[in-house]
Amino acid sequence: MPTDRDETRPTAPRRDVLRLGAAIAFGGLAPMVPARTARADTGGRLVTTRFTGHSPAGFDQWAYVPFDVPAGVNRISVSRWFHPFVLVPGLLQNVLDIGIFGAAGWGAGAEAGFRGWSGGARDSFTLSASDATPGYLAGPLDPGTWAVALGPIVCDPRGMDWTVDVTLESGPAGPAFQASPAPARAEGRGPAWYRGDMHLHTVHSDGQRTPDRLAADARARGLDFFASTEHNTRAANQIWGQHATDDLLIIGGEEVTTRHGHWLALGLSAEWVDWRYAPGQGLFERYADAVRALGGIAVAAHPLTPGPGALWEFGYDHVDGIEVWNGPWTLDDAAAVRMWDGLLRQGRRVAAVGNSDAHGPGDVVGLPHTVVYAPELSRAAILAAVRAGRSYLAESAGVTLDLTAAAGGRVAGPGQTLETGAGSVEVTAVVSGVPGTTVTLHTRHGQVAAGYIAGTGAGVLTWRTRGARAGFLRAEVHRPQPGSTTLTTMVALSNPVWLA
Repeated sequence: MPTDRDETRPTAPRRDVLRLGAAIAFGGLAPMVPARTARADTGGRLVTTRFTGHSPAGFDQWAYVPFDVPAGVNRISVSRWFHPFVLVPGLLQNVLDIGIFGAAGWGAGAEAGFRGWSGGARDSFTLSASDATPGYLAGPLDPGTWAVALGPIVCDPRGMDWTVDVTLESGPAGPAFQASPAPARAEGRGPAWYRGDMHLHTVHSDGQRTPDRLAADARARGLDFFASTEHNTRAANQIWGQHATDDLLIIGGEEVTTRHGHWLALGLSAEWVDWRYAPGQGLFERYADAVRALGGIAVAAHPLTPGPGALWEFGYDHVDGIEVWNGPWTLDDAAAVRMWDGLLRQGRRVAAVGNSDAHGPGDVVGLPHTVVYAPELSRAAILAAVRAGRSYLAESAGVTLDLTAAAGGRVAGPGQTLETGAGSVEVTAVVSGVPGTTVTLHTRHGQVAAGYIAGTGAGVLTWRTRGARAGFLRAEVHRPQPGSTTLTTMVALSNPVWLA
């Protein structure tokens, strides 16, 4: 859910930041031409050039600071400053997102030129053939014209002044960086239910966990897999092989953080997905199709979280899933479930997904997560099952929800279609680990059954119908415990069984 803006600054809940930001209307695009104002040569080995610029008030705008890299440069370091302006202390303020593109170019979709992005999470970065700041790509520093990419978010109606310092260091190149991507398969348990969190952040974007800490926390929370989804960068996908084990599958991905909503590109290896586009341009659709061509999926992330850049504006025709539950349960999630249910009633078969979106140590990895039935613990099998909706969402590894529908000796679960033959259909929801909760069953006609689960935490709810008139069947489990913005808390939620 968070944007790729600064998560290290103080101290309001991320959703509160996004909601409050919705009260401000930001301006459109304006040209920004940086001026080179200073050049310092310190002994010939280090050369620093300062660029200055001014950005107007606005949100959806980009600027590029080109600079020349001659042969023999072995390190590029960049720092930035911008004029501070705080509209609401700790909530709304000027930000200057930063990244960098190499000599291969920085136009739309310039995957060969992309060399890293940190948004507003860092004031500076460095990269060389051997190493790079997290979020950036180590590799050859090819001679030619490079560009610092800027994303000004300007709350000050007077605009925002900024400076960018680029330091080039000359000398022999160090040893080449060796990428270590995660393997595409883990040992697993054969055909089974596998638990995974597919929206997580580390220091490679605006998270505070290191990759090894995140992997350890995922194991401690009982997860079988997780997806790496840094904001607008593929840097972390190059190192997950160092942390994957036989019992933990790590799936490469990216949280594509546009100014018009975020989406999860899941199933990436070394690929990068651009974020610099708006609805109506056809680019989101093109990139989502490209991810699917790789065997991946596209998931709309926290689609109804209000605020600049977070609210999903691209529609649902080209997504494989919708993240209806993002972190601890809130009104945003409740609204997302209602919206998704409306799509189901229209016959739209789009899967529900639940993820923690964990950034800092206070965010619980796996709250919630998606429990997927797959033939094996592999990237291809897990993502295919997520796309098909063979899954349910749970707040912890202690929660189980087994939903089935049976007719004429045939049985189907979430993501499957039951041929009813116009006969009697028996629906069964079996739950465990959910004491003091209410289980409900839902069809295209709304809620049709409910049952209370006592202190044991285990129970069964059954319901009968005939033929396919119910359209679909799905289950929810709620605890009568208020959340931060709700009267009850979601504990588990299934994808639908379809009736035909």
